[in-house]
Amino acid sequence: MEYPDDANGDVFRRLEEDNFDFSLEYPVDFFAVYETEREADIVAKQFASDWKAGQKFKNIEIRPGENGGMELELVPIMQVTYENISNFEVKLAERTAKVNGYLDGWGVLHG
Repeated sequence: MEYPDDANGDVFRRLEEDNFDFSLEYPVDFFAVYETEREADIVAKQFASDWKAGQKFKNIEIRPGENGGMELELVPIMQVTYENISNFEVKLAERTAKVNGYLDGWGVLHG
């Protein structure tokens, strides 16, 4: 399959090379880092509302970041497509832009 020439496209090409099964749903880890716990909590609560509204999640967790600040880990369960990953990143970026934070990548484990 052809993917855009960007960071996500690179990940998808590597997944394809590793024979990743794109037909299944997986827990996908998304990370964002915030200056304070209050800022991380604002965004976490927005995604918790999505979860209550029916979006599938495995976990939403706030913890101290490795390099300071507070890290938010969101683990939605989704089919791993370029569109799904990009759409989730856009939503996370929009919510993060309203507080002092930044996106810190995503990943998926596969056997």
